[in-house]
Amino acid sequence: MRKSYRMEPEPLRAIIGESPQIKKIKQIILKIAEGDFPVLIEGESGTGKELVALAIHRLSPRAKAPFVPVNCGAIPETLMESELFGYKRGAFTGAYRDHQGLFRAAHGGTLFLDEIAELPTHIQVKLLRVLQDGVVRSIGDTRSYKTDVRVISATNTKTEEALKSGKLRYDLFYRLSFVLIKLPPLRERLEDLPLLVDHFIMMFNKRFRKRIRGISPEALEVLSYHQWPGNIRELENAIGRAFALSNSDIITLADLPPELRDGREIKTKEGIISVREAEKELIQRALIETNGNKTRAARLLGIGRKTLYMKMKKYNIQI
Repeated sequence: MRKSYRMEPEPLRAIIGESPQIKKIKQIILKIAEGDFPVLIEGESGTGKELVALAIHRLSPRAKAPFVPVNCGAIPETLMESELFGYKRGAFTGAYRDHQGLFRAAHGGTLFLDEIAELPTHIQVKLLRVLQDGVVRSIGDTRSYKTDVRVISATNTKTEEALKSGKLRYDLFYRLSFVLIKLPPLRERLEDLPLLVDHFIMMFNKRFRKRIRGISPEALEVLSYHQWPGNIRELENAIGRAFALSNSDIITLADLPPELRDGREIKTKEGIISVREAEKELIQRALIETNGNKTRAARLLGIGRKTLYMKMKKYNIQI
């Protein structure tokens, strides 16, 4: 077991990775957990936004109180207000009993609002009022109730785009984002790939009662070529599917999903080349384009600087 892993507070151990980006995020979590600052987490789907929110909650003084997650994009617009703020019996057709709503259910704890930009504008206005006043009023009720809730929100849309398009109100954004945490996609922290693979192997060993010892170097190399549009959730699925097919104690190339294996070659005008050759050529072109500036080259390639150094070493690129 890694020494740094043993030294981490237990809630942080669910956030797998030792890349500079992940280390910085863990430091931010430790700094802000004890305060009651509203936090907005930005990241593509599958990057672990709820894990970060849960770590903040579990490291905070609210840890023993409820952590209530809600996906704002999964609740129909007609039900959103009643789900968040509650309703009184008889307030509308079908309201046969009182419903306290998620804000009151999370009293004393943390309410995690995932996909916050999916909230309808009129609900954003009411949410802003609740955050400002610290009270909530259910539909059909004449009374208001004090609410002691820390709100952590998240979006898979870049906040700049959500604000410019009008999906997210500026005043609500300012209220929610005292601290803004941006989670990197997996393709920008591929140095964490071996740790994540090991984590999922251990997890699936327990779940399926198997004894897979690891993954072959060839299979791991193929995983490093993939762009992972589904991020960590997609990687988890790939390792789970490999578990289902593996007949040995090592995950091999043959065990990986076909779409990963078939991605090893790319057709060009000159013929078919391997992904390895194509990736090496792209890195070389980026370095030439940026006159050897590795920070700019990494940005041009859409990867982290440490990932670029790792790939330059792998391909013996010197510039």
